[in-house]
Amino acid sequence: MKLEVGINTDFEKEHDCIEEIRKELHQIADAGFTHIHWCFEWDGDYLYSRSEMEQIRSWMDECGLKEKSLHASKGSRRAVEEYGKVHYRKDYTSDMEPNRIAGVELIKNRVELVNVLGGKEIVLHMYLPYKSFENDPASKELFYAQTFRSLDELQPFCKEKNVRICIENLFEAPREMQLEQFDKLFERYPADYMGLCIDTGHANLVGGNDFVQELAVRYADRLYSLHLNDNMGWGDEPGCGDAHRLPGECRVDWEALMPLIKASAYEEPFVMEVMKPMGEDIDGYLKRAYEAGVWMAGLAEK
Repeated sequence: MKLEVGINTDFEKEHDCIEEIRKELHQIADAGFTHIHWCFEWDGDYLYSRSEMEQIRSWMDECGLKEKSLHASKGSRRAVEEYGKVHYRKDYTSDMEPNRIAGVELIKNRVELVNVLGGKEIVLHMYLPYKSFENDPASKELFYAQTFRSLDELQPFCKEKNVRICIENLFEAPREMQLEQFDKLFERYPADYMGLCIDTGHANLVGGNDFVQELAVRYADRLYSLHLNDNMGWGDEPGCGDAHRLPGECRVDWEALMPLIKASAYEEPFVMEVMKPMGEDIDGYLKRAYEAGVWMAGLAEK
Protein backbone atom coordinates (compact mmCIF):
# COMPACT_ATOMS: atom_id res chain seq x y z
CA MET A 1 0.00 0.00 0.00
CA LYS A 2 1.37 3.41 -1.02
CA LEU A 3 2.29 5.68 1.89
CA GLU A 4 0.20 8.85 1.89
CA VAL A 5 2.24 12.06 1.59
CA GLY A 6 1.26 15.59 0.49
CA ILE A 7 3.07 18.45 -1.24
CA ASN A 8 2.31 22.06 -2.14
CA THR A 9 1.23 22.66 -5.74
CA ASP A 10 3.50 25.70 -6.23
CA PHE A 11 6.73 23.81 -5.44
CA GLU A 12 8.11 25.10 -8.74
CA LYS A 13 6.25 28.36 -9.42
CA GLU A 14 2.87 29.89 -10.14
CA HIS A 15 1.42 28.99 -13.54
CA ASP A 16 -0.52 31.24 -15.90
CA CYS A 17 -1.30 28.40 -18.31
CA ILE A 18 -3.91 25.93 -17.07
CA GLU A 19 -2.40 23.12 -19.14
CA GLU A 20 0.74 23.48 -17.03
CA ILE A 21 -1.29 23.15 -13.83
CA ARG A 22 -2.92 19.96 -15.06
CA LYS A 23 0.44 18.54 -16.16
CA GLU A 24 1.98 19.34 -12.80
CA LEU A 25 -0.78 17.53 -10.93
CA HIS A 26 -0.03 14.44 -13.00
CA GLN A 27 3.68 14.78 -12.19
CA ILE A 28 2.90 15.01 -8.48
CA ALA A 29 0.78 11.86 -8.63
CA ASP A 30 3.35 10.00 -10.76
CA ALA A 31 6.01 10.70 -8.12
CA GLY A 32 3.94 8.84 -5.53
CA PHE A 33 2.15 11.68 -3.74
CA THR A 34 -1.42 11.03 -2.70
CA HIS A 35 -2.39 14.51 -1.47
CA ILE A 36 -1.86 18.13 -2.39
CA HIS A 37 -1.78 21.40 -0.51
CA TRP A 38 -3.36 23.78 -3.05
CA CYS A 39 -1.03 26.76 -2.86
CA PHE A 40 -1.57 28.68 -6.08
CA GLU A 41 -2.68 32.30 -5.52
CA TRP A 42 -1.76 32.03 -1.84
CA ASP A 43 -1.54 35.81 -1.86
CA GLY A 44 -3.08 38.54 -4.01
CA ASP A 45 -6.76 39.20 -4.67
CA TYR A 46 -7.55 36.53 -7.28
CA LEU A 47 -11.08 35.10 -7.00
CA TYR A 48 -11.83 31.58 -8.24
CA SER A 49 -15.05 31.01 -10.15
CA ARG A 50 -17.17 27.94 -9.46
CA SER A 51 -16.31 26.54 -12.89
CA GLU A 52 -12.58 26.76 -12.09
CA MET A 53 -13.11 25.01 -8.79
CA GLU A 54 -14.89 22.12 -10.47
CA GLN A 55 -12.25 21.98 -13.21
CA ILE A 56 -9.47 21.63 -10.65
CA ARG A 57 -11.41 18.92 -8.82
CA SER A 58 -11.86 17.00 -12.09
CA TRP A 59 -8.09 17.10 -12.68
CA MET A 60 -7.45 15.82 -9.16
CA ASP A 61 -9.89 12.95 -9.70
CA GLU A 62 -8.19 12.22 -13.01
CA CYS A 63 -4.82 11.91 -11.20
CA GLY A 64 -6.16 10.16 -8.12
CA LEU A 65 -5.07 13.03 -5.86
CA LYS A 66 -6.81 14.19 -2.69
CA GLU A 67 -6.87 17.60 -1.07
CA LYS A 68 -5.38 17.80 2.43
CA SER A 69 -5.43 21.57 2.85
CA LEU A 70 -5.41 24.86 0.95
CA HIS A 71 -3.40 28.04 1.39
CA ALA A 72 -5.88 30.93 1.49
CA SER A 73 -4.97 34.51 0.61
CA LYS A 74 -4.80 37.36 3.10
CA GLY A 75 -4.99 39.85 0.23
CA SER A 76 -2.36 41.79 -1.67
CA ARG A 77 1.34 41.72 -0.85
CA ARG A 78 2.14 44.27 1.79
CA ALA A 79 4.66 45.70 4.20
CA VAL A 80 3.91 43.93 7.46
CA GLU A 81 5.65 45.99 10.15
CA GLU A 82 3.14 48.82 10.60
CA TYR A 83 -0.62 49.07 10.86
CA GLY A 84 -3.04 51.59 9.40
CA LYS A 85 -0.62 53.96 7.64
CA VAL A 86 -1.33 52.55 4.18
CA HIS A 87 -3.93 50.02 3.10
CA TYR A 88 -3.64 46.93 0.92
CA ARG A 89 -6.42 45.33 -1.09
CA LYS A 90 -8.75 42.76 0.48
CA ASP A 91 -7.12 42.77 3.92
CA TYR A 92 -9.27 41.04 6.57
CA THR A 93 -7.30 42.80 9.34
CA SER A 94 -7.76 46.30 7.88
CA ASP A 95 -9.01 49.26 9.89
CA MET A 96 -10.68 50.51 6.69
CA GLU A 97 -14.06 48.80 6.83
CA PRO A 98 -14.84 48.29 3.10
CA ASN A 99 -11.37 46.81 2.66
CA ARG A 100 -11.83 44.50 5.67
CA ILE A 101 -15.14 43.24 4.29
CA ALA A 102 -13.49 42.58 0.91
CA GLY A 103 -10.86 40.54 2.74
CA VAL A 104 -13.57 38.42 4.35
CA GLU A 105 -15.12 37.80 0.92
CA LEU A 106 -11.72 36.70 -0.42
CA ILE A 107 -11.31 34.16 2.38
CA LYS A 108 -14.85 32.87 1.82
CA ASN A 109 -13.86 32.23 -1.79
CA ARG A 110 -11.02 30.00 -0.60
CA VAL A 111 -13.27 28.24 1.89
CA GLU A 112 -15.61 27.37 -0.95
CA LEU A 113 -12.68 26.24 -3.09
CA VAL A 114 -11.28 23.85 -0.49
CA ASN A 115 -14.76 22.49 0.09
CA VAL A 116 -15.15 21.69 -3.62
CA LEU A 117 -11.68 20.10 -3.70
CA GLY A 118 -12.57 17.88 -0.76
CA GLY A 119 -10.39 19.41 1.97
CA LYS A 120 -11.37 20.54 5.44
CA GLU A 121 -8.88 23.28 6.30
CA ILE A 122 -7.45 26.49 4.96
CA VAL A 123 -4.13 27.98 6.01
CA LEU A 124 -4.13 31.74 6.53
CA HIS A 125 -1.43 34.32 7.19
CA MET A 126 -2.12 36.78 10.00
CA TYR A 127 0.69 39.30 9.86
CA LEU A 128 1.39 41.03 13.17
CA PRO A 129 2.39 44.71 12.65
CA TYR A 130 4.97 44.41 15.39
CA LYS A 131 6.55 47.85 15.02
CA SER A 132 3.18 49.52 15.45
CA PHE A 133 2.48 47.34 18.49
CA GLU A 134 5.77 48.44 20.05
CA ASN A 135 5.40 52.15 19.24
CA ASP A 136 1.63 52.56 19.65
CA PRO A 137 -0.06 50.13 22.06
CA ALA A 138 -3.50 51.34 20.95
CA SER A 139 -2.83 49.93 17.48
CA LYS A 140 -2.76 46.41 18.92
CA GLU A 141 -6.26 46.79 20.35
CA LEU A 142 -7.58 48.09 17.03
CA PHE A 143 -5.80 45.38 15.03
CA TYR A 144 -7.24 42.55 17.10
CA ALA A 145 -10.70 44.13 17.17
CA GLN A 146 -10.81 44.26 13.36
CA THR A 147 -9.30 40.81 12.95
CA PHE A 148 -11.73 39.24 15.42
CA ARG A 149 -14.61 40.98 13.65
CA SER A 150 -13.58 39.29 10.41
CA LEU A 151 -13.05 35.88 12.01
CA ASP A 152 -16.41 36.17 13.79
CA GLU A 153 -18.09 36.81 10.44
CA LEU A 154 -16.30 33.87 8.81
CA GLN A 155 -17.17 31.38 11.53
CA PRO A 156 -20.75 30.49 10.46
CA PHE A 157 -19.70 30.19 6.81
CA CYS A 158 -16.82 27.87 7.74
CA LYS A 159 -19.13 25.80 9.93
CA GLU A 160 -21.59 25.44 7.05
CA LYS A 161 -18.78 24.23 4.74
CA ASN A 162 -17.12 22.09 7.45
CA VAL A 163 -13.83 23.95 7.02
CA ARG A 164 -11.38 24.95 9.74
CA ILE A 165 -9.09 28.02 9.58
CA CYS A 166 -5.48 27.31 10.55
CA ILE A 167 -3.36 30.38 11.27
CA GLU A 168 0.27 29.93 10.23
CA ASN A 169 3.27 30.96 12.31
CA LEU A 170 5.38 33.45 10.36
CA PHE A 171 8.95 34.74 10.69
CA GLU A 172 8.54 38.53 10.87
CA ALA A 173 7.15 39.06 14.37
CA PRO A 174 9.02 38.13 17.58
CA ARG A 175 8.33 34.83 19.32
CA GLU A 176 6.46 36.40 22.26
CA MET A 177 4.03 38.25 20.00
CA GLN A 178 3.31 35.07 18.05
CA LEU A 179 2.59 33.09 21.21
CA GLU A 180 0.29 35.88 22.39
CA GLN A 181 -1.45 35.76 19.00
CA PHE A 182 -2.18 32.04 19.17
CA ASP A 183 -3.21 32.22 22.83
CA LYS A 184 -5.74 34.92 21.99
CA LEU A 185 -7.12 33.02 18.99
CA PHE A 186 -7.48 29.68 20.74
CA GLU A 187 -9.05 31.23 23.82
CA ARG A 188 -11.69 32.98 21.70
CA TYR A 189 -12.51 30.30 19.10
CA PRO A 190 -13.31 26.59 19.40
CA ALA A 191 -11.07 23.86 18.04
CA ASP A 192 -13.53 22.86 15.32
CA TYR A 193 -13.12 26.34 13.81
CA MET A 194 -9.62 27.60 14.64
CA GLY A 195 -6.29 25.77 14.59
CA LEU A 196 -2.57 26.15 13.98
CA CYS A 197 -0.47 25.50 10.89
CA ILE A 198 3.15 24.98 11.86
CA ASP A 199 5.61 26.14 9.25
CA THR A 200 8.81 24.51 10.46
CA GLY A 201 11.06 26.77 8.41
CA HIS A 202 9.45 29.93 9.74
CA ALA A 203 9.72 28.70 13.33
CA ASN A 204 13.37 27.79 12.84
CA LEU A 205 14.09 31.34 11.67
CA VAL A 206 12.40 32.83 14.73
CA GLY A 207 13.77 30.62 17.48
CA GLY A 208 15.56 27.57 16.13
CA ASN A 209 14.55 24.05 17.05
CA ASP A 210 13.44 25.17 20.50
CA PHE A 211 10.64 27.26 18.97
CA VAL A 212 9.71 24.60 16.40
CA GLN A 213 9.21 22.07 19.17
CA GLU A 214 7.58 24.58 21.53
CA LEU A 215 4.80 25.23 19.01
CA ALA A 216 4.21 21.49 18.54
CA VAL A 217 3.95 20.90 22.30
CA ARG A 218 2.22 24.07 23.47
CA TYR A 219 -0.51 23.85 20.84
CA ALA A 220 -0.63 20.08 20.36
CA ASP A 221 -4.42 20.06 20.67
CA ARG A 222 -4.76 22.75 17.97
CA LEU A 223 -2.25 21.44 15.43
CA TYR A 224 -4.27 20.60 12.31
CA SER A 225 -2.09 21.70 9.40
CA LEU A 226 1.60 21.53 8.45
CA HIS A 227 4.10 23.25 6.19
CA LEU A 228 7.07 20.93 6.60
CA ASN A 229 10.29 22.40 5.18
CA ASP A 230 13.88 22.99 6.22
CA ASN A 231 16.40 25.83 6.26
CA MET A 232 19.77 26.83 7.70
CA GLY A 233 18.46 29.77 9.75
CA TRP A 234 19.58 33.30 8.95
CA GLY A 235 22.85 33.88 7.09
CA ASP A 236 24.51 33.87 3.69
CA GLU A 237 25.19 30.18 3.08
CA PRO A 238 22.97 28.08 0.79
CA GLY A 239 19.70 27.14 2.46
CA CYS A 240 19.57 30.22 4.70
CA GLY A 241 16.47 32.36 5.01
CA ASP A 242 13.02 31.10 4.14
CA ALA A 243 14.51 28.57 1.73
CA HIS A 244 11.78 25.89 1.81
CA ARG A 245 14.29 23.08 1.42
CA LEU A 246 13.33 19.43 1.70
CA PRO A 247 13.15 18.04 5.26
CA GLY A 248 16.50 16.59 6.27
CA GLU A 249 18.60 18.93 4.14
CA CYS A 250 19.31 21.62 6.75
CA ARG A 251 19.02 22.24 10.51
CA VAL A 252 15.52 21.36 11.69
CA ASP A 253 15.70 18.45 14.16
CA TRP A 254 13.23 16.10 12.50
CA GLU A 255 13.97 13.16 14.79
CA ALA A 256 12.82 15.23 17.76
CA LEU A 257 9.92 16.95 15.98
CA MET A 258 8.08 14.18 14.17
CA PRO A 259 7.13 12.18 17.29
CA LEU A 260 5.73 15.40 18.78
CA ILE A 261 3.56 15.91 15.72
CA LYS A 262 2.49 12.27 15.84
CA ALA A 263 1.34 12.79 19.46
CA SER A 264 -0.66 15.93 18.58
CA ALA A 265 -4.14 16.39 17.14
CA TYR A 266 -2.71 16.37 13.61
CA GLU A 267 -4.26 13.88 11.22
CA GLU A 268 -1.96 12.45 8.56
CA PRO A 269 -0.80 12.56 5.82
CA PHE A 270 2.18 14.78 6.45
CA VAL A 271 2.38 17.74 4.08
CA MET A 272 5.45 19.58 2.83
CA GLU A 273 5.64 23.15 1.58
CA VAL A 274 8.89 23.17 -0.37
CA MET A 275 10.56 24.86 -3.32
CA LYS A 276 12.43 23.19 -6.15
CA PRO A 277 15.97 24.55 -6.68
CA MET A 278 16.46 26.34 -9.98
CA GLY A 279 17.75 24.07 -12.71
CA GLU A 280 16.73 20.77 -11.11
CA ASP A 281 14.56 18.41 -13.12
CA ILE A 282 10.93 18.43 -11.90
CA ASP A 283 10.41 14.68 -11.92
CA GLY A 284 13.71 14.06 -10.18
CA TYR A 285 12.92 16.66 -7.53
CA LEU A 286 9.46 15.25 -6.88
CA LYS A 287 10.96 11.79 -6.44
CA ARG A 288 13.38 13.18 -3.85
CA ALA A 289 10.55 15.05 -2.15
CA TYR A 290 8.39 11.94 -1.87
CA GLU A 291 11.31 10.01 -0.38
CA ALA A 292 11.76 12.80 2.18
CA GLY A 293 8.08 12.47 3.09
CA VAL A 294 8.41 8.71 3.57
CA TRP A 295 11.49 9.29 5.73
CA MET A 296 9.60 11.76 7.96
CA ALA A 297 6.69 9.37 8.35
CA GLY A 298 9.12 6.73 9.53
CA LEU A 299 10.54 9.09 12.15
CA ALA A 300 7.03 9.79 13.41
CA GLU A 301 6.36 6.09 13.87
CA LYS A 302 9.49 5.69 15.99
